[in-house]
Amino acid sequence: MLDHEREDVPRRGFLGRAMTIEAFARKYRLDAEETRRLQGQFGPTADEIELLQAARRIGMPEQ
Repeated sequence: MLDHEREDVPRRGFLGRAMTIEAFARKYRLDAEETRRLQGQFGPTADEIELLQAARRIGMPEQ
């Protein structure tokens, strides 16, 4: 078995830097409703890539 096929190797991948939901909302100009939804889903902080994926599912505007 190759090293990359081992089951005990975490498959977390690149998640980007952690940031507050408020900072993310300002950066991507999210409205208050979407900011509250993300805070309810993730808490006060999350990895930026997770937030991007969650926000795009509901139609986050592209920069």
